[in-house]
Amino acid sequence: MKKLLIPFCTLLLCQNFLFGQQVDIYERLGYPKDSKLLIIHADDLGVTHSENMASIEGLEKTPVNSASIMVPCPWFPEIADYARKNSSRDLGVHLTLNSEWNYYKWGPVSSVDAVPSLVNKDGYFYASVDSLLSVGKAEEVEIELRNQVKKAYQSGIDLTHLDAHMGAAASRPDYLAAYMKIGKEFQLPVLLDGRIYQIQDQGVKDLLDERTVVMDNILGAAPSDFDQGMAAYYKSVLNNLSPGLNCLLIHLAYDDEETRAVTVDHPYWGAEWRQADVDFFSSQECKELLEEQNIILVTWRELRDKITRAP
Repeated sequence: MKKLLIPFCTLLLCQNFLFGQQVDIYERLGYPKDSKLLIIHADDLGVTHSENMASIEGLEKTPVNSASIMVPCPWFPEIADYARKNSSRDLGVHLTLNSEWNYYKWGPVSSVDAVPSLVNKDGYFYASVDSLLSVGKAEEVEIELRNQVKKAYQSGIDLTHLDAHMGAAASRPDYLAAYMKIGKEFQLPVLLDGRIYQIQDQGVKDLLDERTVVMDNILGAAPSDFDQGMAAYYKSVLNNLSPGLNCLLIHLAYDDEETRAVTVDHPYWGAEWRQADVDFFSSQECKELLEEQNIILVTWRELRDKITRAP
């Protein structure tokens, strides 16, 4: 009985905490209780020209209302220029510690001498999160994350939030603490969900407070969803969205020669996948579903200004 009782009590405490926060989120953002709040968030801006163009089109012509930028990537200058000229857009940094494609690579914005544990023998980030986890030092992760945010600010971007490419910056408790610390340092919300309250690391616990934004749900397609059809997946998400604060992660790029070359031998999260995201979120059906389901689109800017930077 004791083995069952402790986890059950812990679960109840976590559920009660999340319910309290959910009510508080409604009040602080100014929306009715039990509203379905949703950020439709495009990842990976800066990785290619195709990704930039599709994401810009999404931000300007579709319900997609937020995105994040990969600062170390080759097409960062293009999206930074767009961000400077369109400062009202909801743009954050997609904090990047991996370089996952076969032939298209990037490394840290920091000097390699400052973050040697984060790079492979060729000076690039590791392709997999597992490789990074086995050798990456948390103090070097913190250095690199900070420098990516600094570079974005130096490029004139009005950042609204931080999130983690491939989840790498949140994949180990000491990395997670560095990720959250950088958010605190720059007064930016970071993408987290309720699992944060199950982390026993004291460094993480010490960073949680009333200014911490925690999603009720982080949603995103998996390979099995792609296999069964992306439109079917997204329709299911919107039809079954729960009340609370939700973030739906998508990837917008055109199925063109550039994207196919970059993502070669990667059927998942590749060119066809990204074009499917473009197709669904630019469709009339997507707009109609949002309206039919009474889904309220919110932004990271609202969360930043009303919670993370609240007086």
